[in-house]
Amino acid sequence: MNGGEWEQHDYSPCLRGRNGNPGKTPNSDMKFTTSLLPLLLLFGTACAGPRASEATSPAPAALSESATVAHEGPHAQESPATATTNRDLHGPADTERYIAMLGSEGRVKQLKPELVAEKLRERLQLRPNAVIADIGCGPGVFEWPFAALVPEGFVLATDVEPAQLDALRAGLAERGIENVVPVLASYETPHLPPGLCDVIFIADTYHHIEDRVVYFQRLRKSLSEDGALVLLEFKDGELPIGPPAAHKVLLVDRHAELAAAGYELHESLGTHIWQDLEIWRRTRITR
Repeated sequence: MNGGEWEQHDYSPCLRGRNGNPGKTPNSDMKFTTSLLPLLLLFGTACAGPRASEATSPAPAALSESATVAHEGPHAQESPATATTNRDLHGPADTERYIAMLGSEGRVKQLKPELVAEKLRERLQLRPNAVIADIGCGPGVFEWPFAALVPEGFVLATDVEPAQLDALRAGLAERGIENVVPVLASYETPHLPPGLCDVIFIADTYHHIEDRVVYFQRLRKSLSEDGALVLLEFKDGELPIGPPAAHKVLLVDRHAELAAAGYELHESLGTHIWQDLEIWRRTRITR
């Protein structure tokens, strides 16, 4: 199955509300997770595709080098004999090297996943049965604290590269985590069910997305009634880590695109040195 191909699934039996009534929000009934999670686990397995073989000081040299690897481009510094296919068009061709970098100790420390999870709990008042979607999850960095954050809910972890999901599955098995569902995404959509997600989280991936206004308009449909879009994205300019300035989407442009897609900025948190952590809500229509 290619990254742009997808089986069609009928979610309607699962999405009538968590107690069977239309219009219920995803946080309304603890019993919903028990019935829906097995279906989603089966869904994630069916769509996974083929198996593939807080920083407070300047970035360490190893972290800077790793961040550069992440943004070299799909064919940089790779020979045909050693390169492996990567469906992520913005990632290096050597998928194994890319996965190792994404899960490296230095990068995880810089991303502060536990702090991000705690801020989501505080600011969004997430209940234990909430649903979180992580778009561009990679091998799993935020999945571990997110899974603990919603012990009676689940995490939909999406990525366009099957090898990333294979690495994620290995991490889930090693940690004994059962409430994370790997989902193979397409370039145009992460394939999230409508009206289900209390949080859609995207870390260091916004600048990778094409046709962003259309993409984020589509994501609106996957948010629950009070759902939030949360972005962790690199700040403007040249930084010790992350992509070159020319590869980024400027903050003013990002905000304009999201406004055009139907969102309004709810809060910007000063949690990271080199990234902006932002909480967005769907624009309320006033009459």
